[in-house]
Formats: sequence, structure tokens, C-alpha cells
Amino acid sequence: MENGRHYGIGVVAPHDFALDRELWRWTPENVSLYVTRIPYVAEPVTVGMATTISEPDVVARATRDLLTPRPSVVAYACTSGSFVAGVTGEQALRRVMLATGGPAAVTTSSALIDALQTLGIRRLAVLTPYVDSLTERLVDFLRGYGVRTTKSVSLGMLADIWTLPYQDIVRHVRALDTPEAEAIFVSCTNVATYDIIAPLERELGKPVLSANQVTMWAALRAAGLPAPRCGQLLFQPDVPSAAAPADAGARSLFRIRVRMPDETGKLAQLSQAVALSGGNILGFAIHPAEDESVVDELVVSCPETVEPSEICELLSATTGAPVHLAPADPHDLVDGPTRALELAAAVCAGETGVAAAFAALVHADDVSYQTASPPNPGAYVLVLPSPYQSGCFVARRAWAPFTPAEQARARSFAGLLAQVRDGVSI
Repeated sequence: MENGRHYGIGVVAPHDFALDRELWRWTPENVSLYVTRIPYVAEPVTVGMATTISEPDVVARATRDLLTPRPSVVAYACTSGSFVAGVTGEQALRRVMLATGGPAAVTTSSALIDALQTLGIRRLAVLTPYVDSLTERLVDFLRGYGVRTTKSVSLGMLADIWTLPYQDIVRHVRALDTPEAEAIFVSCTNVATYDIIAPLERELGKPVLSANQVTMWAALRAAGLPAPRCGQLLFQPDVPSAAAPADAGARSLFRIRVRMPDETGKLAQLSQAVALSGGNILGFAIHPAEDESVVDELVVSCPETVEPSEICELLSATTGAPVHLAPADPHDLVDGPTRALELAAAVCAGETGVAAAFAALVHADDVSYQTASPPNPGAYVLVLPSPYQSGCFVARRAWAPFTPAEQARARSFAGLLAQVRDGVSI
């Protein structure tokens, strides 16, 4: 960052937002906040109001109002307005802000998900000032990213939320703390929390997150700006989280397949769920399917302390689709051209190398030679005619069905074998 340079963060806030000063407390000295408010809505704080203040036209107009001073990022600073329409609704809000001209866009709810990923948190206790129906929308939103709510408290406030005193928040946060909860989140940008976060974290030994805190943290990150030092765990990434595994160095490698609709945002959900499991995506491929869906294939490195069943449960909860998982081989991380050359070399060795090459090509559990093709092989069996004799090579896999893309690979492989058999140079 250049010395003396000034930066700006645009903030779109609800009409009743009363905590501008709290946002400034997370703001570095060389950063200004450009705050605008959504037009007044004569409704109590309910699902209806949250829906009204997050309508795309309303958010686009507010974003446009902020662009003249050229902010580095625009933040929609309302928790309920950003989660009320679920995962797809929140993603649509960010798309609207970007389409209007925002150089980068965050919402309070997307900021919360990013913070949970950074801290490795998948089990969260939640305190909200809302009525139950609005809190349930937040729990559903979190579930969409594979985050389980261990316990939630709704205070039932319909107005004047900014008047909620610190002592009430502290009391409820303490009551929400259980060994199962890896962190506690205080929802609503109209709830003041700055002064109580660090003391509560020291007392409870785990992260305490709040709406304004995660919004400012994510906005600064999106703008490429350093975070201020405020003694809060989220702003100190070098401080181990209570949820972090004891031995983060030991890793396991898995191949994961998930069949999902070919829709915008689905892959992002899957990637975020992998991150929440502590996983790191090392390889990725897409297998088109017949019904406008795709099979996303990931090679993922995960902490050894995370059970495969836990990974499957988390990813399935996020995507709503069954998850297929199997141990992966480090050789799977070799780049495509190198892998192709390795397989070609195996084929050139003659019939003895064909079975091994075929198994590697389609990630089969085993490949055997049979004199006749099995009748009705099904989706978990793939047959390759032998170019050397009348039988066939039969590949079997228990962990996931073979995809059309793998069937196409087998056909291309058969053509290669026929050329080798006929003495054609490859």
C-alpha cells in the first residue's frame, strides 16, 4: 500500500441503522466510510421488512449512490436482509452490487460465512434480536453452507434494536456457550458489540463474532487493506481457533464426486463446504451428465482428524445431493498431459500394462480380464473390449458410478489400443 494513500468503503445500511460510530471503530485511519441508507419502510423487523429492504432495485439504487467517491468495495451491512432469501438470494445481492458498478461486493451474511471458513468453524451458536421466524431463516442460510446451529436464542425485538444493552448481550452469549459450539454469533448490524467481543472470547475460550465485526473484516479483506489490531480473534489469524484440529499438519487425500444441477453458484457452495471441513482443493474436473446436471470431481486434502463420513455429511448438507468419496492417490495430482504420457507408456508395454492403465484412466477399484462381457453391467461396471483377444477388460468401482465422460475415455482408450495393436506409432 502506498504511503499517504486514502481508501474508501461504501456501506449500504438499513433505514433504521444507528451504529455508524461502531463501524468506524474497525476502520483504519487512512480509510473513510461512505454510508448510505435504504429508504424508510414502515414495517416492524420481520421477514417482510428484511425482504423489502433487500429487493434488487433498492440495493442497486443505494449502491449507485455510493460510487461517486470511488470506494474500493461496497458492503451491504444488514444481516437479515442478506440471509432472508437464502443462499441464492444472498449471492444475487452481490451480483446486483457488482452489476451496478461496485468494484467488489460483500454482504454481512457472506462475510459471516467467510469468517467461519477462516476460523474453521462448522458448529455455531446464534443470538439474534429477531422474532423466531426470522431467526429460522438465518439457521436455514447457515445450513446451506454446511454450518450447524447448536443452539439459538431469539429476543423478539420488532424495533429500536440499537437500544439493546451490552449486559443483556453478554448474559445471552454466556448462556449459549456449550462445548459443542465452536463459536458464537451475535446477529444484526444494529446490535452494538465492539467492546464486549474480546473480553467474552477470553472468558469463553472461543471466537465471538458479530454482524458489524464480520462486515468490516470482510470489506477490508475485499479491498486488500490490512485489518486493525483490536484484540479480537477474527482480526488475529495467527491465533489458533478453539475449533482448529490439534494436529493440522497430518492430511488425508480424497477423491470426491457430487452430482448437482448445472447452475450458477452451486460450485461456490461446494467449495465453501470443503473449506469449512478444513479441506483444500488440489484438483478439479467437471463431468457433464445427461439431464442438465454435472458431476463435480474434486481431489481434496483434509486433516486426518476429519472423518470421511463427516466430510460427506457436510458436503451433502450444503449441496442437497449425495456425495461419493474414496481415498485418492498422490499420482492423481499429476497434470493431465503428464498423466496421458504415463498411460501411453504403459500401453506400449503390451497387454500386461493395459489393465493397470485402464484402472488408472477411470479410477477403478479393480480391472479384470474376462472371456465374455457381463450382461447388464450397470453404472458401476465399465467394459473395454480387448484388442489382443476375444475377451474384454472389466472395470469395477464401488464408491461412485462411472460417468459419461469416463465412458468416452474408455472408448478413446480402446482406439489407442487398436492403433498400438496394429503397429501404428503413437
